[in-house]
Amino acid sequence: MIKGVISDIDGTLVDSNDAHASAWQEAFREFGINLKWEEIRCEIGKGADQLLPRFLTPEQISQLGTQIQKRKKEIFRNQYLDQIRPLPGVIPLFERLHQDKKTIVLATSSGKSEAQHYVRLLGIDRWVRDIITGEDVARSKPHPDLFHLALDRFQWKSSDAVVLGDTPYDVSAANILGLPTIAVLTGGFSEESLRKAGAAEIYPDLPALLKQDESLLFHVKA
Repeated sequence: MIKGVISDIDGTLVDSNDAHASAWQEAFREFGINLKWEEIRCEIGKGADQLLPRFLTPEQISQLGTQIQKRKKEIFRNQYLDQIRPLPGVIPLFERLHQDKKTIVLATSSGKSEAQHYVRLLGIDRWVRDIITGEDVARSKPHPDLFHLALDRFQWKSSDAVVLGDTPYDVSAANILGLPTIAVLTGGFSEESLRKAGAAEIYPDLPALLKQDESLLFHVKA
């Protein structure tokens, strides 16, 4: 039986992916780097350590990377954070998982303060056993470090847990460890991209997942 659920936050539990792309675009622009919003949007789900190399040379990263990342965080916190809203179905889903005696762990490429803000916003603190963020690992998604740490902390095998996410980077990171991923389309990535990455199940949103009793998330393995 599945013991744990390792859930992403951005795009999975809260509607924040577009805002992150906008904050990155503004931060890059302030340093004279003009990028199309769509170029950045398809990279959302990665942490700064993986996103910056997509647009900057090693020399630019050395000179500007830390400043751009810091400015992006400031822009997001000051201009966008208060606008972020929960996605439908989080509370009913977490209640169901709790009733099913599943341990819920959050794993996000974002920082700790942001993750804690979302836990309060969603009202899910009573169900979340642990929060693992980009500050806890050397590499963010699509590397598996976040999920590997979750497995280690709870002494789970890959067959003991399921990943819940919204981006191909969640899926790719989970696949490296043999973790199945249940993906939702609320993050703005196509069903095709999630399937190509290797998602075990794909749903339009969390309410649709909640209705599916045969999902890996709920049913008991033989």
